[in-house]
Amino acid sequence: MLIRPQRGLSLVELMIAFTIGGMLLMAGIPAFTSWIQNAQNRTAAESVVNGLQLARLEAVRRSAEVRFELTDADGLVAWNVGCAVATAECPSTIQRRKTAEGTVNARAGVSTAILPNPLPPGYFDTAIAAGTGLPASVSFNGLGRPAVDDVTRIDITNATSVSARRYVVTVSAGGQIRMCDPALKFSDNPQGCS
Repeated sequence: MLIRPQRGLSLVELMIAFTIGGMLLMAGIPAFTSWIQNAQNRTAAESVVNGLQLARLEAVRRSAEVRFELTDADGLVAWNVGCAVATAECPSTIQRRKTAEGTVNARAGVSTAILPNPLPPGYFDTAIAAGTGLPASVSFNGLGRPAVDDVTRIDITNATSVSARRYVVTVSAGGQIRMCDPALKFSDNPQGCS
């Protein structure tokens, strides 16, 4: 039986492998960072949508006015859902999302301007600055309709990157809640804004 001598990697081969691996890692870091920032914004936007939907459903279920409030004046995504008039059956806090539960990079800005119908092309091209109009709220009545002068649009941006994906959450006069991406056209993609 012939035994072959075992052979390992030389130091030069090992150094070349580490150099190539390091270069690939360095090339992938910017893409990974961008992906993380986009995911943070999407998570924050989905949290806002979930809070709004909860407030609307609780208002219909309890047949009472239930309020969704964005509570952080600096634009961090923190919210509270509770009854406008607290009672034993309808507490002032039904559910809450604190700033510590989410990312510190995602920021919200709000507008109370009535959304035009139909939305003109490019209506959401300009982002609402983080912290604009905050704290703010949307109150839903027992039929699930928001109050007239409440928030109609919430923009989620990223504090650390202007290139991170931005999301827009809208509340229609009928109470429909929608999250969209202003970088996409609605005619081409149902996730688009206008």
